Amino acid sequence: MPGRMERDERRAHILATAMDIIDERGHQGLTMRGLARECGLSAPGLMHYFPDLATLVVAVVVYREERDEEIFEGLVPGPGVTRQMLDAGIENIVARPKAAELFAIVEAQAIDPRHPGHDYFRQRVDSIVAEYAPIVGAEYEQPEELIRQLIAVSDGLQLNWLRDPSAFDLLERWHAIADPLLAAAKRCDPAPSG
Repeated sequence: MPGRMERDERRAHILATAMDIIDERGHQGLTMRGLARECGLSAPGLMHYFPDLATLVVAVVVYREERDEEIFEGLVPGPGVTRQMLDAGIENIVARPKAAELFAIVEAQAIDPRHPGHDYFRQRVDSIVAEYAPIVGAEYEQPEELIRQLIAVSDGLQLNWLRDPSAFDLLERWHAIADPLLAAAKRCDPAPSG
């Protein structure tokens, strides 16, 4: 991107470029030096924004999650919206396998409390629950617990799919698990009509 950019604009450009590299070549194709070159920066210039690769990939994961939230924009609580939202999330994983792979790798590395993504991943589920409980709560009782269960299921399915995508049909497995899980969840009583 030519010309002079403000700091936030430059940072966003770096993250978008890194995500493009990952989508095209996988996380192994992302290097600090290569990314700096593609962004028109020197390696020290890039390190001004991201001091090391671990910090960069955590920022890319956060950027990916923020970008992917766009698929949920405009959802209004109502019948079937929970399932629609969940299906869209799984379809997004299938559509962007390299980003899903990066997410799984960084999440596993962030188990170490010294990893720059440790706090992000420790707080991630609580953030998702807080954001989507109002939507899920319009259909189901105990939406927080249901969301936690659904995250655990989808994360587990994603890992199995990433290990062998040709032998593990993520969408088929998702439907086979989501249908009974949602059927077993206690639905809210419909609002009385006026």
